[in-house]
Amino acid sequence: MFTGLVEQKGLIKSFKKNTDGFLMTISHDHSFNVEINDSVSCSGVCLTVIEKTLETFTVQLVNETMQRTNASDWDEGNLLNLERALLPSTRMGGHFVQGHIDGLVKVLNIQFFDKSSTWTFEMTSNINKYIVEKGSIAINGVSLTIAKKNEESFEVAMIPHTIEMTSFCEIKIGDNVNIEVDILGKYIENFVNGKK
Repeated sequence: MFTGLVEQKGLIKSFKKNTDGFLMTISHDHSFNVEINDSVSCSGVCLTVIEKTLETFTVQLVNETMQRTNASDWDEGNLLNLERALLPSTRMGGHFVQGHIDGLVKVLNIQFFDKSSTWTFEMTSNINKYIVEKGSIAINGVSLTIAKKNEESFEVAMIPHTIEMTSFCEIKIGDNVNIEVDILGKYIENFVNGKK
């Protein structure tokens, strides 16, 4: 479980195909301490550390992950948003994020102001019912608030700090991003449907 508050950006050092999918090694600042078997959110995708050094860790991406996320677009030199799993003592500043991607959507528009910006994403049928104005959503692992819901799109506003601290500094119109809707909405839907 994660909060969607990115701790730092990691750089893909190697991305190599193997029989199970892809092995990916990410370099990071030495302050980002991980151990083997730790769960790490990599741009919203929950992955398990299988090897580590002081400033890198390696994860296995299976074919299922490659098909359901934008990991198929990743390559050496790309930046990823990194967050370690929650501890019982962690302050909750974002919202509950599982690292289980619900789908991919495209960036339709980016409107920059002075340093802040408004981002417009396409609305797909599988997430439409979970998108609520002022509700939470995780985009590439970043906890964001939905500013506006339109018929075929939704918008989020970003402060300069978010763009600077995350891989959104590299994202452009037309790119695919990982979406995880708020798990609370899915639980409520399940309970309501179970009573029908």
